[in-house]
Amino acid sequence: MSRAFGPGSFASGHIRVRVERMHQNDAVTEQAVSEHPATAPWRTVLARITRLRYVVLSMVALAAGIVGGGRGDWNVFVDAGRDMLGAGGLSVFVRHPDVQTGPLSLLLARVLSITPRNGFVACAVLCAVLGLVAVRCVELARHPDRDHDPQGSELTTLIGGIVVVFWWAKLGGYGHLDDALVLAAAAGALLSVRRSRTVVGAVLLGLAIATKPWAVILVPLTMGGIGPLRQRLRSPIIAVCIGALLWLPFLVAEPKTLQSMRPTVNIAPDSVLQLFGVTNDSIPQWLRTAQLLGALLLATLVMWRGRPGGVILVAIACRMMTDPGTWSYYTAGFMLGALAWDLYETRSLMPRTTLVAAVLLLPPWIVHSADVRAVMRLTACLGAIALVTLSRPAPVAVAKPAESVSVTVT
Repeated sequence: MSRAFGPGSFASGHIRVRVERMHQNDAVTEQAVSEHPATAPWRTVLARITRLRYVVLSMVALAAGIVGGGRGDWNVFVDAGRDMLGAGGLSVFVRHPDVQTGPLSLLLARVLSITPRNGFVACAVLCAVLGLVAVRCVELARHPDRDHDPQGSELTTLIGGIVVVFWWAKLGGYGHLDDALVLAAAAGALLSVRRSRTVVGAVLLGLAIATKPWAVILVPLTMGGIGPLRQRLRSPIIAVCIGALLWLPFLVAEPKTLQSMRPTVNIAPDSVLQLFGVTNDSIPQWLRTAQLLGALLLATLVMWRGRPGGVILVAIACRMMTDPGTWSYYTAGFMLGALAWDLYETRSLMPRTTLVAAVLLLPPWIVHSADVRAVMRLTACLGAIALVTLSRPAPVAVAKPAESVSVTVT
C-alpha cells in the first residue's frame, strides 16, 4: 500500500490509496472456500476420487474385460507367429492372407503363447495395461494452460478415461494386441510432440507401422509445429524408414506380401458404406488405399495447422467412416482421439467431445437398428473431422499483469 499526498490533501481530508490486486488472490480465496468441509464436502470426496483415478480406471477395465470376455483372433495371430518362426518364414503373410497385422505383433504373439491359454490371458492383461498407459500419456500431453489447474485435468481424465477403457477392453477381448500397441504408441508420440521430442515419437510410430500397417496414417503426428519444412519432415521420414526397414525382408522375400494385406472384411450391416449401397460384391479394390491416403492427408492438414491433439481423432474417424467392418474394438481409437482432443486442444472441465462420441457410438445391445447405428457412426465421424479441421488453434493464455485500483478515502 502506498499513500499519495498532494496540495490541499490535509485540508480536504482526502487520501488516495493505491492497492495492487493480483488475480491469484481470487484463486486462493476460492480454493480455500471450496476446500472448507462445511461449505462443500462433496468437493473433498471428488478430489480423493480424482487422485485415485487410475485405480478407478483399472477397476472399470477389469469389469469391462470380464463382461466382454471373448478370444477373437488371438489364436490366428499365434498360429501365424509360429509359422513365421517356422516353415512359413518371410512368406508368412502370403500363407496367411487373413492375418492383417505386422511382423512385430506376430513375434509378440508367439512369445506370449508360451503362457497359459495360448497366451490369451497375457494378451488381455497387456492390452489393459496399454490402455492405462495411453490415457496417462494423453493426460500428460494436456494443453499448457491446464498445467495451472492439475485437479481440473485429473477430473477430465477420470471422466473421459472411463469411456476410453470401457471400449479399450474390446481390444483385449478380440485379441488385438497389435491395435492396442499402435494406439499406445500414438499416445506416446503425442506426448513426445508436446515435449518437443519428435524423434522419440518417430521411433514409436516406426515400430507401430511394423506392428500394424494402418499406423502409417498417424505419422504426420511427428511433424514439428515450428521450423522450416526440412526440419518438420525429418521425424516423419525417420518413422517411415524404421517401419520400411522392418517390413523390407518380407517384401523382398515375397513381393506378393503387399497384395495379401488387402482387407477380407465383409460389409457390415451398420457400416457407413452400406448406407451408400456398397455391397460385398461391389467393394472397390482401391478402397483400402483410398482410406489410408484420405486419413493421411487429413492428419497432415491438421498437424500443419498446429493441432496435434486432433491428429489421432481425425485419422481414426476417416478410417472408421470408410471401413467395411464395424468391429467394436475400432471404437477404442476413436475415444482415445476424442480424449486427446479434449485434453490437448480445449480447456473445458468436462470432456465434451469424448462424451458426445460415446453417445453417438453406442454398442449394438443399446441401439438395435443397424441403419440407425450406421447413421450415428457417420455423424460421429463427420462431426469429428469437421471439429478438428475447422477449429482454430487454442491460444496459450498469457499471465495478465496486476490490476491497479485507485481508492479515495475521505
